[in-house]
Amino acid sequence: MPKTTRKMPSFEGVAAGQTATIRLPIGRTFEQLLITYDAGSGTAAQKLANLKELRIIGNGEVIHRITDFTKLNTMNLFEGRQAASGVIAFDFNRYGLITRAAQEFTALGTGIVGTGELTTLTAEIDLGALANPTLSAKAHQSDPRPVGLIKKTKQFIYTAGASGEFEISDLPKGDSINKIFIGNNGVLGITKFTIEVDNFIFYERSAAEVNLAQRDGIRFPQSGFVVYDPTEQGFGSETLITAGVQDLRIRLSLTSGGQVPLTVETIGRPEL
Repeated sequence: MPKTTRKMPSFEGVAAGQTATIRLPIGRTFEQLLITYDAGSGTAAQKLANLKELRIIGNGEVIHRITDFTKLNTMNLFEGRQAASGVIAFDFNRYGLITRAAQEFTALGTGIVGTGELTTLTAEIDLGALANPTLSAKAHQSDPRPVGLIKKTKQFIYTAGASGEFEISDLPKGDSINKIFIGNNGVLGITKFTIEVDNFIFYERSAAEVNLAQRDGIRFPQSGFVVYDPTEQGFGSETLITAGVQDLRIRLSLTSGGQVPLTVETIGRPEL
């Protein structure tokens, strides 16, 4: 049966400075949300900036958290999507990979089978101080299936006191890493990016080498971000497995101190 695109229930709480909530129906498998918005006056970028944090919550667990829709748009552009202008996509799938199976296996199944199922699913959007916002959503869906391995999105913010080498050694382990976005739509001076797994240098590139490899693959590097993407050539099995890893370290060579925001996409089972 072909996939469906269906209108979702209305958002509740759509008002300036509030949190808008949509209660997504359980049963079918969610592959993508299309969120239509009118959030104030001004340019497309200014309207998008009025949409703040996005949270996708299943059974009370925050499965996805993205700090603002400007970042979500940049993440979409990195994957080869069109820029948001009144409509923005949020994917449960992994966009742009070579095989359909690799793209779709992280779709969020809400078919109720046995134990460990999703019984509630909501999306929340924090709204800025703007006049007369409107929101609506449609879902791209497929046939029901139980929840399995899914994509998750988490946020981490570190602070580097000065330029030079900065190390991150406390990222959670267990799920496989699908992507790490470092940056936040601003200038973050990263000249070198290294990942060390149990004292083995697993990945070591300059920022220029990162961008070159991704352009030669299927990605579109964006200003203000450096991205670790093991699927950059389009092969969905190329994730960084952290189950059983004792020590995982990221080392960044920075041209200045300041905030170092990380958006980490992982693949694993939801904690239901």
